[in-house]
Amino acid sequence: MSKFMNGIRAGLLPCLALALSAAAGAGEAGPARHAVLESMGASVSAYKDYMLNCGGCHRYDGEGVARNAVPSFRNSIGLFTRLPEGREYMIRVPGAAQSQLGNAELADVLNWMVANYSPGELAPDFRPFTAGEVGAVRPYRYDDVVAERRRLEARLRQLGLTPAPYLYGSN
Repeated sequence: MSKFMNGIRAGLLPCLALALSAAAGAGEAGPARHAVLESMGASVSAYKDYMLNCGGCHRYDGEGVARNAVPSFRNSIGLFTRLPEGREYMIRVPGAAQSQLGNAELADVLNWMVANYSPGELAPDFRPFTAGEVGAVRPYRYDDVVAERRRLEARLRQLGLTPAPYLYGSN
């Protein structure tokens, strides 16, 4: 990516984050929030990166393959944005953290995913993922990603929220 495009991305993300934060204060379904989510979801480069790095397992439609322990993103992945450790999980899960994407690209893919597959489940005060956030937590690998997923599912259930099934390690 050119320095020019990196500069545009670096300037655009904070603006999107600020607009989304303002929209969250105005109510979950505010027009500004909708516009920000629509903008994140329209990224062609994030779509391509999703297809090349995530779509093979989670499928082009985000449905995953539950019987193969690949959870669906649809009406689910946004729930993880309601917990700070859920945001970290989205970054640190092996398929994301170990992808060949740069931090800004991974942030864009995460924003694209939640905007397209789970906008109704986002935290009311959702702020877009940034390259800085991704870079800060990405290097820290989980000792047991399944245990972390189970812990997050339990926390979400305490809030009355149920993410898509994750059957890895289930009989």
